[in-house]
Amino acid sequence: MSPALTAGVLWLLLALPAGAAGPAEGRGTAAAEAELRAEGAELVEIDGFAGPTGDIPCRGKSFSNAWHYKFFVPSSGEWLIVNACGDNFLNAAKHYPYRKSGEPTKKLPYAYAEPAAVLKKLQADGLFTPEPNPFSRDIQMKLSILPARDGRPEGCYWSVSQGRVKVLADCAAEKTWKLGKAAAGAPGGKAKPVVKAKDAAFRYADLAATTMRKKAPDAQLMLIETLADRTGSTKCMDTRDGWSFVFASRSAGTISRFGGCKNKTAAEYILFEGQYSFDLNKMAPITLPFKDSDHALAQVPKDCVSNNSTISMKLKGFKPAHAPAAGHGQVWVIDCGSLRYLVDAQTGVYIGPGKK
Repeated sequence: MSPALTAGVLWLLLALPAGAAGPAEGRGTAAAEAELRAEGAELVEIDGFAGPTGDIPCRGKSFSNAWHYKFFVPSSGEWLIVNACGDNFLNAAKHYPYRKSGEPTKKLPYAYAEPAAVLKKLQADGLFTPEPNPFSRDIQMKLSILPARDGRPEGCYWSVSQGRVKVLADCAAEKTWKLGKAAAGAPGGKAKPVVKAKDAAFRYADLAATTMRKKAPDAQLMLIETLADRTGSTKCMDTRDGWSFVFASRSAGTISRFGGCKNKTAAEYILFEGQYSFDLNKMAPITLPFKDSDHALAQVPKDCVSNNSTISMKLKGFKPAHAPAAGHGQVWVIDCGSLRYLVDAQTGVYIGPGKK
């Protein structure tokens, strides 16, 4: 091949558009490299400078062409940064922060909205319109667990900035904030004052766990449910129609149920092929304590309570990939007639409407 032809082919190759990737495409690459260097490393932050599409071109060895995945190693208290874009691994190095107090240590959820969806939601809410920069990708996007602040609960957030504009979106790209402002498109208005329920769920939770684990030591609480009144108290005729705490035991091959109603309790075993059926691959055990049923019901739109005297309430645990909303693994599912609402059972924060 002549030198001129070789140069022409090389020019054409360089002119071809490089592959682009969001943070999800490189997560597996980064995790594998982190595990090789520090066993038990947990992903706690993703950071990068993206263009208006939310992607980074995967080419060359420049750090600007990579997402920066920060890992925390609980056993050593150290941090590790892996730079990668899709399958393109650049490098990895220990991170030595000047001040450890501001560094992330909480593990990110597996499910989260991609940058393109975040930018679209921010633009739809009128908070941020990406400005294309012909010389540089200068939209900084950072995913991390942030502490509670300005009325926002602790949780997973996308921080987005360009120039002087700084905004936030929740992990699922359902709510957005301009820093220092109230949530855009926040559902339902202010929560109602909590009316203390006489027969709320947590009244029986500790006794249910203790009783069932005596029968099966590996029993795990998977579901809590009842038909409730307008205060979040069970509308029970007897213990079988009160609060139902459903436990799964893999070793015994059974599902066990603990019932509570008006301070009376009962326990029984139910086989897997019986009344309850679970896909344990999608569910996660419910952990105690949790926000009680009266608190959860006070978070949903007021029409739920005012228009319905009987309300279905279920507390479920979900694995990250199957959660009804990203970043929320333990959820109150509240059905008011044909409408469904979701409340985080660990933080007590209203998530939004759900699908039936």
